[in-house]
Amino acid sequence: MDLSASELIVHLYLNVDVFMAVFVRIMGFFIILPVLSGQSIPLQARLILSLGVAILAFVGDFVVLPPYDPTIFGFGVLIFQEFMVGLIIGLVVMMVFSMFHFVGQLIDFQMGFGMVTVFDPFGMQQTPITGNFYFLIISLFFVSTGALQYVLGIFYQSFELIGLGQGQVLGNRIIAVEIVEIIVQYFHLGLRIALPVVGTIIIVDIVLGILVKAVPQMNVFVVGLPIKVALGLIIIFLTMPFLSDAFALIMDDVVRGIANIIRGMMPE
Repeated sequence: MDLSASELIVHLYLNVDVFMAVFVRIMGFFIILPVLSGQSIPLQARLILSLGVAILAFVGDFVVLPPYDPTIFGFGVLIFQEFMVGLIIGLVVMMVFSMFHFVGQLIDFQMGFGMVTVFDPFGMQQTPITGNFYFLIISLFFVSTGALQYVLGIFYQSFELIGLGQGQVLGNRIIAVEIVEIIVQYFHLGLRIALPVVGTIIIVDIVLGILVKAVPQMNVFVVGLPIKVALGLIIIFLTMPFLSDAFALIMDDVVRGIANIIRGMMPE
């Protein structure tokens, strides 16, 4: 739909309810999408980005609002439904970044950093130091490889596949099963990513336990902690080149998960 600026303003004024539904779905997606949802991104920048994407979707020929209850309650139900559609799609991406926080927590516990946390400006919470390191690395991959733009493109297509007010959200068994499968899959993948570091440090703990029995005079805490920290950092450094390959596989799973979620919310 090719509109001039004045025609766009008039079209928006006459269809403000359609624009609000589009805008709320986008806000539901951005409010949970990693990199863009953090407090380190200024609120004004996020609002401008949301408005820009909302206008692009609003002028699309596929954005049509079906008849709904023309009351405050009816419009509120519509807005809530659109917000949940965007939130559920963004949840798939958010779970990837949460998985790396889980990986970092496993590694920190074994390395002796269990009590060491840093402030995460994206999530506005305390996170494990290694988990925050992995989070920053994955965020860099997410932006530099074009994965962020690709995910935004898939979300934009959701307006064509899931019409406004047509998303099947509440009581949707397909979505619930898909989210559980994604959580289990990412939990398993997180264990595999953390296994080289965790497994090495467990072996070091076993060796130190044997040495303590053989040499009771040795202070295992003074000797063991620096060894575990040094070995943990070395293993993280050695496995870092493989993280980009793992990220490519993870993004394939993310795209597949988003596609399944969108397909599950499509009207029958």
